[in-house]
Amino acid sequence: MDNKKKITLLIIGIFVLALLVALYFVIRSQTNPYVKEPIAQQSLSLEKGAISVGSTVIEASDGVLYTISKTVMLNQVEDFVRYADSKLQQTERVEGSYYEWMDGNNYVTYDLEDNTLMFGIENGVAWNEASLTEYSFNQFVKEHFEKDWKYTLSVTRKIAEGDIVYYANRKVGDFNIEMVSDNESTDYLEIKNGRITYGKFLLTELVAEEKKVPLIDSADLEKYINVNGYPKEIHPEFGSLRTTILAEIDYKSDEFENVIKTLSNCKSSLSTIVYLYKSLNQGNLTPVYKLDLQCELTYKDTVYTIPAIGYVNAIDPQYISTVE
Repeated sequence: MDNKKKITLLIIGIFVLALLVALYFVIRSQTNPYVKEPIAQQSLSLEKGAISVGSTVIEASDGVLYTISKTVMLNQVEDFVRYADSKLQQTERVEGSYYEWMDGNNYVTYDLEDNTLMFGIENGVAWNEASLTEYSFNQFVKEHFEKDWKYTLSVTRKIAEGDIVYYANRKVGDFNIEMVSDNESTDYLEIKNGRITYGKFLLTELVAEEKKVPLIDSADLEKYINVNGYPKEIHPEFGSLRTTILAEIDYKSDEFENVIKTLSNCKSSLSTIVYLYKSLNQGNLTPVYKLDLQCELTYKDTVYTIPAIGYVNAIDPQYISTVE
């Protein structure tokens, strides 16, 4: 075989090899269920407090990534205002992202920073139920905002005789959305004598992405969780300190702030997957691990144990980027 034929065959071989390699990566990209580029972890800040995963068992799995829509529901909110109390008048406090309607003690507010509706109507909104369920929340948003959202009822609290608050979490797929305030709920309704008197609803639309994100197991989480810059937050619950530390110092004081800084030795006992929502400008809604923690505080050389909630990044660190 002469050199010319050898060169021709070599060129053809290289071309075929390059074609096969390209085809391999095309097929791989099409069959890979995960996001192509690291996504911004915007659900969490970067706290430095240490957490021990301990014996908490978390199995690796896949999570769904959601995009937070910028769609707002001002028109539907205005319709609800007219329905709740025709005497409500819009106040001067409109600043482009905050709307308020008032009449005496009755009010409706619509805050576009977190896209939540809140209302209080003394005589209540008619509701033909003595108690509320997940279905009640679904029916409320279906009736007033034309949404078929699903909910999990989380906490029920009796405020006064015949006056009960029901806290709920909107669901995405099989998992709850949580917010840091209001018992980690996204929504609540207060009912009295078959009429709804107070409420809060998260009105944000969420869009599921086609690609998934891989979640890490407890062994990998233990390795990463205390690395500097790993996304996590610790939210202590101070109720157990009412008869001890808080009986001596104001929880708003600098002295109590110094006590909070002694928070340490946080150990997990249980983990669940949730989606942590903060604002309409969040961008991505990502799965996070919610850890039930027991932490320690020190005051006047005495160590106090308090419960806390830890929200930590659940996504394989290779697939996230953090926002300072």
